[in-house]
Amino acid sequence: MTIPFLNRVRIRQITVGTSNEAGLQARTVLEKLLAEMPELLLTCVVEVQSGRVLASYTRESHLNPNHLSLRYAKLLQLTTKTLAAQQIPGGPLTDITVLLEDQFHIVWPMRNGHWYCFVAVRFADANLGMARDIMRRHTA
Repeated sequence: MTIPFLNRVRIRQITVGTSNEAGLQARTVLEKLLAEMPELLLTCVVEVQSGRVLASYTRESHLNPNHLSLRYAKLLQLTTKTLAAQQIPGGPLTDITVLLEDQFHIVWPMRNGHWYCFVAVRFADANLGMARDIMRRHTA
């Protein structure tokens, strides 16, 4: 059963999923990202193992971080396992970038792969290189 008011996403404010230290650290990361990229459509910090959203922000009501978190967590786990097994040549995973028609998504591993930070932004609002640099600085 779908209960609409339970799935409604708060728009234009940071929502913290947990009240512990992890939630506060995730909130701090999002505040820093939003200070430099206020045009973000969606950003969230997610615990990889459980897929739980620690903190999130969205500008659009149809973008729900809870729907994306498990998909990208599974993708990150699979990619990390593949790299560890050396099935794909290369070094450690630094990020995953997905280019769509009018926006790009970046999945940035944090805290030794235990968390990841996700951002979605329109091409018209930000540069991919700039967004990657901002994420690198604020998620370290």
